[in-house]
Amino acid sequence: MTAVRELRRGRIGRSLAEMHYHLRTDGDTPARKAGAVFAGVLVGCSPLYGLHLPMCIGIAQLARLNIVITYLAAYVNNPLMAPLILYLELGVGSWLFSGRWPMLDLDELHAVDLWVPVCELVIGSVVVGLVLGAVLAAITWWFSRRSSHEPFIQNLIEVTARDYLHTGIFNWEYIRGKLRYDPLYLGLLEAGILPQRGRLVDLGCGRGLLLALLQTARGLRGQGVWRSDWPPPPGKIELIGIDAHTKKVAVAREVLSGAASIVEGDLIHYFPPSCDVAVLLDVLLYLEPYWQQKLIARVVTALVPGGILLIREADVDAGWRFTLTRLAERLCAVGRGQWRRRYYYRSIAEWRGLLEGHGMRVTTRPMSAGTPYANVLIQATKTTLSAC
Repeated sequence: MTAVRELRRGRIGRSLAEMHYHLRTDGDTPARKAGAVFAGVLVGCSPLYGLHLPMCIGIAQLARLNIVITYLAAYVNNPLMAPLILYLELGVGSWLFSGRWPMLDLDELHAVDLWVPVCELVIGSVVVGLVLGAVLAAITWWFSRRSSHEPFIQNLIEVTARDYLHTGIFNWEYIRGKLRYDPLYLGLLEAGILPQRGRLVDLGCGRGLLLALLQTARGLRGQGVWRSDWPPPPGKIELIGIDAHTKKVAVAREVLSGAASIVEGDLIHYFPPSCDVAVLLDVLLYLEPYWQQKLIARVVTALVPGGILLIREADVDAGWRFTLTRLAERLCAVGRGQWRRRYYYRSIAEWRGLLEGHGMRVTTRPMSAGTPYANVLIQATKTTLSAC
C-alpha cells in the first residue's frame, strides 16, 4: 500500500508540475504579458466582485493570454486599494455625467436617486480600468522587452529548465529564473572560456545548473541548433559536481543521470581530481578565509598546466553595488532561515593577490550585466610555474 500511495503521489506531483508549467509559460511574450495585465486590470476595476476569477479565465482563454498573469493583474483591486479605486471610479463617472467631482456627504447621497451613482460607478470603472490597465500594460511591456531573450537563448533556457520540472516546481522556477536573469551562465558559453575536452569540476554545484546547461548546449549543437556568432560549447568534456547539500545533490543526480558525476561532500575536506577547469561560482563567500586559501591551494594542485580556475565573487571595493549585493545575500539567508549566516568577502585585488601567489595568471571581467550587483568573474590560468 505504501508503494501505491507513493506512486499516486508521484503522479499527482507530476500532473501539478505540468499544469504549473503550462500556466506559467502560456503567452510568455512581452506583448501577451502586457495584454494579460491590461485585461486583468480592466476586470479588476469592474464592480462585479466575486466574478473576477471566472472573468479572467474566460478572457484569458479567448485571447490566448496567460491566466496567472491576468488574474494577478486583477488583484490590483485588493482590499487595501479597493476604497481608493471605488472612489476614483465614482468620481470619474460623476465628472463625466455632471461635470463635477462628488462630495463625500451622506445627506447628498441620500438625496440622489440610487440609479445615478450606480451608472456613474459602472462608467467610471470602465474608464479607470482602461487608463490604469494601459499604463500598467505599457510598464509591463517595457520591462518584459528589457528582460526577454532572442528565440535561440530562450529555447536554450527553457530546454535546460524543463529537465528540472519533474524534480519539483520550485527547482524549475529557480533554474529558469537564474538562467534568465543571472548573466553568468550564458556569459560563459558566449565568451567561449570553457575548453572543448578534458574534465570540468564544479565545486559547490548546487542543483547542477551549470552542468545541465552545458549538457543542453552540446545537445542542441549536435542537432545543428546553435548561434553562428557563438563559439561551440564544450563537446567532449567530463562533468563532475560536488555539493554538501543533500537535497540539491539528489536533484542534480536525477537531472544529470549519465551526463555528470555528482558527489556529496564538504568542500573544506574535498580534494579535487586532476582537471582542466574548476569553477567556484558564488561559493567562496561561505568559507572562512583560512578555508578559502586551503581550497584554492588544492584546486591549483589539481589543475593541469594551462588549466583554468573560474571564480565569481562580489567585489568589496564596488561601493553601493557591493552594499546591495551583501543586502541581497542577507535577505536570502533570512529566507532560508539562516539568521546567523556569516559571509567572507574580499576585494578583487585581494583575490588577484591570492591567486597570483600560486603562480596563476589572472584576468577579471564584470559579471553582473543587467543587475545592480558587484559580481566579478575571475579567470585564473595555471602556468607551468604554478605551485602551492
